[in-house]
Amino acid sequence: MDEYADEEWVDDDTDDESDDVLQCPACGCEVHEDTQQCPHCGDWITPVYPGERTRRVVWLAVAVMIVAGLLFLTIL
Repeated sequence: MDEYADEEWVDDDTDDESDDVLQCPACGCEVHEDTQQCPHCGDWITPVYPGERTRRVVWLAVAVMIVAGLLFLTIL
């Protein structure tokens, strides 16, 4: 008698195609995650990390404050 007859068969297919697909930030079409340039619109696909965006905003704010401070000093 088969000892595995009462067990449910579970598909362990971990190579799911949806994991390998992301959306192009410019046109929204689905592209492979390793794609560097969208084949639909031609825009470059670069990964954006959450911390990287925050750092850019902070540096932009600092630069604006420095320029504003220099303008203020030249007016006085």
